[in-house]
This record gives sequence, C-alpha cells and structure tokens, in this order.
Amino acid sequence: MTEGIVLQSAGVSQMAREYPRRNNTIECSGAAVVPEKAAQVLNSEDTDIPLNQKHDSGAVVFLFPPNGHLPWSLSTTWLACKMWILEMFKPVKDNSCKDERVDKLMARHTSGKKALQARYPKLWYLEVIAVHPSLQSRGLGGAVMRAILEQVAGNPIFLECTRQENIGFYEGFGFKTIEEVELTDNPAHANEDGKLKYWVMVRETDST
Repeated sequence: MTEGIVLQSAGVSQMAREYPRRNNTIECSGAAVVPEKAAQVLNSEDTDIPLNQKHDSGAVVFLFPPNGHLPWSLSTTWLACKMWILEMFKPVKDNSCKDERVDKLMARHTSGKKALQARYPKLWYLEVIAVHPSLQSRGLGGAVMRAILEQVAGNPIFLECTRQENIGFYEGFGFKTIEEVELTDNPAHANEDGKLKYWVMVRETDST
C-alpha cells in the first residue's frame, strides 16, 4: 500500500451531474435532447442517491507503479513502519475469507507479477477500479480507465479480472488476456465448489 497510488474522483453528487443516466432521448420544449446534455438542460439531480452517500467518491482507483517509480519519503517510511507494527501486534482478520484461499491467491499473484515484471520492466499494476454503485452504467468507468491510461503514460499495465463479463470492457481499451488462472481449495460452504477463477490481462506500450 505504501508504494501505491490512489486516484479519487469528485463526490457522487457532482459525478452524477457530469455523467447523467443513459436514458432514451428526452424531449424538452419540443426539441430532442441527447442524454449527455439532458442534465444540463433539465438541471435535475438523481433522487435515488442516499443523502449519506452524496459526498462519497464517485470512483476510486488503486495503482501500483513500476519498482522505484515513487521515491520513499519520511511520511511513507513512517506509514510502512506503522503498518508493520500493526501487522505484528494487532493483525486484522477477515472472518469471511479463508486463510488458505488468500494465501494461494497471493502466492499466485506474486509469482505471476514477477514473471510479468521480467518481461515488462516498466510495468504498472491496476489493483482496484471501483465506480460507486449509483453511478454505474453511465460511462464513468470508461472515463476512469482513460484517466488511468493517461497516468501510466503509455507504459505497460496489467490487471487481474475476476468477472468474465468485464473482459470485453478491458479489451476495448487495448488489454489482452494472456492467462486464465483457476485456484481450487476446500469450499467454505456446502453450496460452493471452492474454485476461484480470474483472467490476467495486459495492455502493452502504446507503441506496440
């Protein structure tokens, strides 16, 4: 975490105005208004966004730059020390996760990342891209991805897609699936098969 970069958008209310719902064409004073302009013409706000969520970030991204990209500072060193101390004396446990599965996942992620770093020396890793539930299906995800690609400045970047239906979204931005990974352990519940599948996707440099 101390070596990562967090990108945050404006709050939910502001992003809802900038990315209105993709409804059908709206009639306003006899003239057709395309959805992207509808919010500006009608000047309306989404009424289904809970009041306690209006100031939440509309989208959040967690990126890991190439090794050595970010210089260590006093603040990051102090944060690393605090996290190490907390992990030693007060580790956080997620009761909903199985330690065996997490260990397998992290081991596979680490080995895969090292192999990719050997192939792409300036490799970025996109760990998290999250759009607030009330803002999904508005085109905000595409805008966030474009901001990510601007941040990495044409260098290679990879991610681990855990939902097969999202593969097409990433492919639209130049990512290609290079590996399908399936991990298996003892299921936590009787109705589970214990399988975890994800797809490793890489977007190479803009010049390739």
